[in-house]
Amino acid sequence: MSNWKRAVPAILVLLIASMPIVYYQLGNLVYTQAAASNLECSGHSARNSPDEFSVELWNEDIAEGLFEKNETLAGDLEHLWFDSWDNATVEIPDEDIELAAWVMESNESRPWVILVHGIRSCKANHEVLIPAAWLHQSDFNVVIFDMRDHGDSTIEDGLVSAGQREWRDIVAVWSWLQDEKGVDASNIGLYGVSLGAGAAAIAFEQVEEIEAVFLESTYSSMDKILKEELEFAGFPVFLKDAAVFAGKVSSGDNLVKHEPLSAAKNIGNRSMFVTQSEEDYRIKIHHGRSMCEEAQANVEPEGNVECWFAPSSISHQDGDGEGILSHITLMLTQPDTYRDKLVDFFNNSIGQPNAVV
Repeated sequence: MSNWKRAVPAILVLLIASMPIVYYQLGNLVYTQAAASNLECSGHSARNSPDEFSVELWNEDIAEGLFEKNETLAGDLEHLWFDSWDNATVEIPDEDIELAAWVMESNESRPWVILVHGIRSCKANHEVLIPAAWLHQSDFNVVIFDMRDHGDSTIEDGLVSAGQREWRDIVAVWSWLQDEKGVDASNIGLYGVSLGAGAAAIAFEQVEEIEAVFLESTYSSMDKILKEELEFAGFPVFLKDAAVFAGKVSSGDNLVKHEPLSAAKNIGNRSMFVTQSEEDYRIKIHHGRSMCEEAQANVEPEGNVECWFAPSSISHQDGDGEGILSHITLMLTQPDTYRDKLVDFFNNSIGQPNAVV
């Protein structure tokens, strides 16, 4: 028998033996890129603070044609800047994690809303500062904080867990308000955008005492998001399972253990608002619609589900060319409607009716 024929079995054994390693390495590549945080807060923290913030947009590189452009309030934000705020540090029980927060207290007898930013962002992003200002001007007390591995909060491993760990950050702030401010649990609502919306939905599902959650551009399933991201990038879909496996091995995170859609299934007699641009290119609109439909199908008579989907996209200069943003844009393109729906929702779910200022 030739040397080549004798070598074939050994080569096959080597290939088979190395397959799990290759599978893990490919999955880890997808996982670390998808889960990477941005410790610079994508430039927001260097530019924004509660007393002076602006809007900076990012090109989504849309190749499916330009959407209709909308005028925005981005050039007129001064009336939303805060006159004062307090810094606070929130410790997470049983974890070596500290969360940096901004606290804006308007009226100690009024309810509170916790606002949660998105991935690679922080509390200095206009996406939470604008709705916080609307709520504060309508006599709500608000807290904006940096999730772990974001902004000024503790950097645990520099990776985002798709809400699997971040939901505990939200619950820590929710508990802190009760312990430090004496707020009744029924008077605390959640507002989240994108990743923050997913994490807020998970917190809402895990803690039955959380009465109301407002979800802006949420994902319904990280399993589906991973598949869609791989398809968009031209990678084989089987790498989705490899990425989930790599997350379990690398950081102990099961990216699909808790899914936001479960919050809609277990809404009970509580309140949920779901909103998203119909042109959202970052998180497909079917995620928002699924959350809405599932919540409507499962809400009990004393609960409340509201949904608002509308076209929204913005053009902006991106270097020498034009960029398009369609993710988390309704607050910019239809600000009056957005503000009214936001304030009315929390007035009806955790507070007494109060006119918008």
